[in-house]
Amino acid sequence: MLWGVLLMSCNRSKVVSDVDYPNDSVTDSLFDSPDSLIFSSEPATEEELPKTADELFDDFIFEFARLPHLQLKRVAFPLPLIAGEDTTWLPKEEWKFESLFLNRDYYTVLFSSEEQMEWEKRTDLNCVDLEWIFLDEQQFKVYRFERLSGKWMLTEERVRPFRESSLADFLNFYAKFSTDLEFQLLSVSDPLRYVTTDPDDDFNVIEGMLDHDQWEAFKPQLPKNVITNIRYGQTYDRSNSVLLVKQGISNGMMDILTFRKGRAGWKLVAYEN
Repeated sequence: MLWGVLLMSCNRSKVVSDVDYPNDSVTDSLFDSPDSLIFSSEPATEEELPKTADELFDDFIFEFARLPHLQLKRVAFPLPLIAGEDTTWLPKEEWKFESLFLNRDYYTVLFSSEEQMEWEKRTDLNCVDLEWIFLDEQQFKVYRFERLSGKWMLTEERVRPFRESSLADFLNFYAKFSTDLEFQLLSVSDPLRYVTTDPDDDFNVIEGMLDHDQWEAFKPQLPKNVITNIRYGQTYDRSNSVLLVKQGISNGMMDILTFRKGRAGWKLVAYEN
């Protein structure tokens, strides 16, 4: 398990403002999402959660991110906020609404194989981590969800440095790949395998090869600075392959970027849209 040994302080008398975190400005900004809002005291219409939402995690998480009243029911208060060896406990009255990735046009998920992409459809999962990955700060913010008594609950938030993750090498590469055009071109296979939907037949695909001169014209808008990941159980230990899936929130668009690591380092070897 990626987490290793969990070191926690069990002093529930602490409140969020009492702890001096290492690198306070970064940690505070990670625990406090920029679009978070304190809940209004005025009553809101409570939309019912579909009964099937607790079967498939993806169905649940979109409802959780959309419905403020659901968050109050599906957070295990007091919620542990963990940074290094420091733990604070967030009470219900201090909870801020988390829209997660619904305020964006897309979200991303990282897999180490095409087979793992099917895991998002699993209904037997009992633990899923939703990660915000801050490439510039080299930090993760991790929301841990567990299915307790048949219901998905947010049970923990944690801030972790890259160095604790088996994805660190790839993420450091990708941070530069997504922002440095010269480095990007050096890190794209020439030619590059390209797969796209047949414009005349949505059920058919077209496969071809792109050379460097064509990459600028065909490449997608690359996620950068901050990306997300949903851990349905996939691991990346000893993996020399990472598939970055960029999924549209409302338009159903999907880009799949396949990276492989060889003797010369990481390279983009395939692009599918």
